[in-house]
Amino acid sequence: MRYANDEERLVAEQAVLNFRELRGVMKTAAHGKGMAVLEQAVREKGFEQMRQTLTLLAGAHAEAQKKGSIANAVPAVAGPTSKVARPKPC
Repeated sequence: MRYANDEERLVAEQAVLNFRELRGVMKTAAHGKGMAVLEQAVREKGFEQMRQTLTLLAGAHAEAQKKGSIANAVPAVAGPTSKVARPKPC
């Protein structure tokens, strides 16, 4: 397979490593627990791979590197906005 750039190669390598790890997890799962074990492994480690891929994409995108105001920006909220009374610590 030919890659257009180093980023594509890196993502492909990460996908293969992820596949190998999941295959190992599946082989060691108890009978009847394979899917549950795989789903847990994806929750624990698969999202990290996705985060790395998204970070790579955002960093490589020319528009992401521009400075200035962001169209339709959403302000961050410092804390909960609910008016529900919270119990005081003892």
